Amino acid sequence: MIKKGKYIAVRSNELIEARYNLSVSQNDIMDMVLTKIEDDNNYLYELNINDYKHLYKTDTSNIYRNLEKATKGMEGTGFYLLTNNDKGVEKETFFVWFASIEYVKSEGKITFEIGTKLKALLLEMKKRIYYKIEYPMNFSSIYSKRVYYYLKSFEDTGWRIDNLDVLRKKLQCPKSYEKYSFFRIKVLDMAIKEINNYSDISFEFQEIKVGRKVMRIKFIIKQNQNNKARNEIAATSSDSKESEELGLIKQVQEIFTKNTITRHEASCILKDANNNIDLINQCYQYLLTKDVPNVVGYMRTLVKGFNEPQTNIHESNFTNYEQRTYDFDSLEKKLLGWGN
Repeated sequence: MIKKGKYIAVRSNELIEARYNLSVSQNDIMDMVLTKIEDDNNYLYELNINDYKHLYKTDTSNIYRNLEKATKGMEGTGFYLLTNNDKGVEKETFFVWFASIEYVKSEGKITFEIGTKLKALLLEMKKRIYYKIEYPMNFSSIYSKRVYYYLKSFEDTGWRIDNLDVLRKKLQCPKSYEKYSFFRIKVLDMAIKEINNYSDISFEFQEIKVGRKVMRIKFIIKQNQNNKARNEIAATSSDSKESEELGLIKQVQEIFTKNTITRHEASCILKDANNNIDLINQCYQYLLTKDVPNVVGYMRTLVKGFNEPQTNIHESNFTNYEQRTYDFDSLEKKLLGWGN
């Protein structure tokens, strides 16, 4: 779901373990999917990768290729769910993740169809486990993701004790991880580094030994208040900047009283004018005296002719431009090559 403008995913204990056999990028897709699913009559959804690209703090140059590969790898895949009927008899049901899934390469979009039973299951099992999806999306280790999902399930209790062998199986660790020192380095140490530094929870673990052999792991789970505060401040700052930019774009659109321009076109004009609303207004008033077939293109040419030193859109003071009158006739002659 999208909660207070943030991308939030929710998952049940069963889904956590079911997803452990998915790759890093496939888990990212599932986190995106979980933000989309709502209690409605819709079973066909669309993910626009550009809506989520900004959540990654790492290099995103290969994001489209990685998610395309991950999408193809999810075709026909699923998981088994163990349940008990009214008589206490255990039954095993296989669910495919998607009834259909397609990566639209030319548009950077993923369209997916979810089955009615699986959607009902997802909605029914929605409960306490909420998180901003940018946390696990920015973990480099698949085990950091799995440990994070797992510990979020027990955040309300604050602790969890697991048999080491069972834990390795739950986390889908390979046979080589049966050596505890290797498991600790590759799973526990990596997870504690990434989760404690980059998410809303932190944890520490204690080794419970029988003799000299580690037999169980006790997790102590806490809210990561410091990191949470940093993220909230960053989010507030980002929201403020985004709101300011959108306000400027709206001003540009409102200037075009006799023409309709898109948000993207207004954004391009704003950038070309170095955020100078006064310049854009004067250029548009001049444009109205002309018979111009391409209004946006002509406007962008005009404002570029009066470019001032580039200013960062997030740092500039948008109200401190000195009001002045521009010589548009002279500029137009120069742009068209009529003058020296």
